[in-house]
Amino acid sequence: MVAAAIETASLFLQPGQTIFTIRGRMVPEKPEAAPPSARPYTFKLAILTNAKTASASEIVAGALQDHDRATVIGAPSFGKGLVQNVFNLREATGLALTTALYYTPSGRSIQKPLDAQRPLDAAQFELSAATAHANRQTEFHTDGGRKVAGGGGIQPDYAVYPPAMNRLRAVLDSSGSFPNFATEYLAHNKIDEDFEVTGQILDEFQAFLGTRGIQPGIKEWSGEHEFVVNRLKTELFNQAFGVAKGDQVEAQRDPLIQKAVETVGN
Repeated sequence: MVAAAIETASLFLQPGQTIFTIRGRMVPEKPEAAPPSARPYTFKLAILTNAKTASASEIVAGALQDHDRATVIGAPSFGKGLVQNVFNLREATGLALTTALYYTPSGRSIQKPLDAQRPLDAAQFELSAATAHANRQTEFHTDGGRKVAGGGGIQPDYAVYPPAMNRLRAVLDSSGSFPNFATEYLAHNKIDEDFEVTGQILDEFQAFLGTRGIQPGIKEWSGEHEFVVNRLKTELFNQAFGVAKGDQVEAQRDPLIQKAVETVGN
C-alpha cells in the first residue's frame, strides 16, 4: 500500500518533493520523496475524501495538499497512519507491533489520536503510547504558507458532505425501486444518450411505486423531484449504456464532484 502511495504521489509531485516521513521513538527518521525520474502531470487537481479515506490514500492526499498541488474536498479522513513491523513467532504466528507513525511533508501526523478518556482494551493499549501525542501543535503550513490543520487525519480545504438521507430516499434505495423500474421500462422502450426523464415517466414511476405499497405524500414527492429524476436517469443509463455512463449522470447531483469541478475550473 505504501508503495502504491509513493507511485501515485509521484505522478503529481516534482522530483525530490517529500511525500511522507516516518518517525518513531526507537526508529530513525526516514523521509520518502518523489524519485528523480518523476515526470509529473501539471493539470489542476482536486482530491475527494471522506471518513473512509484511510492509510495510503491519506498519504497521497496529505502530500499533495502540503505541497499546494491539490485541493482536498469532502470530509475529514479516517486517520490511519501507523507503521507496523511483523515479528515472526512460533508455529506460523506473528506479532504486528506499531513502531512509528507517518507524517505529511508539513509535519502533520496522519494517525488520529485515541480518546484518552475511553478505557483501552488490549488491542488498543499498544497503539495509545504511539498515538496519544502524535503532534504537539495543531496548525501547520503548506509550501505556499497556507494554514492546514493537524490533529490526525487529513482535514479538507473545503468541507462538503453528501445530502442527509431521509425516509423517502431510504425506502426507494432499500427497495431497489430505481433499478427494478429501469429494467421494466427498458424491456418495452429504447433510449439514446440524449434521453431525459419526462413528466410522463415520473408518473409511470409513481404508479410503479404505488403497486408496491410506496405512496409518498405530495409534499414529500415534490420535494425529492430532482433526486428522483437523477436516480431514474442514472439507473436507466447504467442498464442501457453501462455503469460509466450512469456515473456521469449521478455526478451531476454529487456535491463533492460539483465542488471539485468548480475548484479546478477556477
